[in-house]
Amino acid sequence: MKDSDVLLLKAMAMDNVKAFEAIYNKYWELLVRQAYAKLGDSSEAEDLVQDIFLTLWNNRKSLSIQKDLKVYLLTAVKYKVYRVIYKRKVLCDIAGIDEVQIKSEAPSILEFEELYEKIEVAINKLPKGQRETFKLSRINQLSTKEIASKLQIAPQTVHNKIHMSLLFIRAEIKNYLFG
Repeated sequence: MKDSDVLLLKAMAMDNVKAFEAIYNKYWELLVRQAYAKLGDSSEAEDLVQDIFLTLWNNRKSLSIQKDLKVYLLTAVKYKVYRVIYKRKVLCDIAGIDEVQIKSEAPSILEFEELYEKIEVAINKLPKGQRETFKLSRINQLSTKEIASKLQIAPQTVHNKIHMSLLFIRAEIKNYLFG
């Protein structure tokens, strides 16, 4: 790691805001460009990078960056971008629509928020056990095995509940999407 980055991280760990600002100013543009290249949305890219810097500041006392700070930050961007893309895919899976269809029709933010609200209402209509299983899978992103262990049910039961939840949610929002 560059000596300047090491010094900045040490100073930041001692609550030096100027050191944090130096890191922020040094890497902000690079990280936003990297996130934008994958997401195609400048606002979303900026929010994502802002979250990374917020986490960096909040964890400044316990950070243990062994290698290059630049690599560390770019890796953080990569994983945050993966999460955003995964969440987009989950929403598409729930809605039963193709991601290409969403991009080509470019729904407004209000339409997206309305769809999200409809999905939330549909999720809340699920029976308690099915709703809990679905949220653990799609919101908390737990694996089938983790959910089965946590709820003390068979993995196939988890799979069945998630499948039934998706069918129900698709049916609930079908009229909104294609009505």
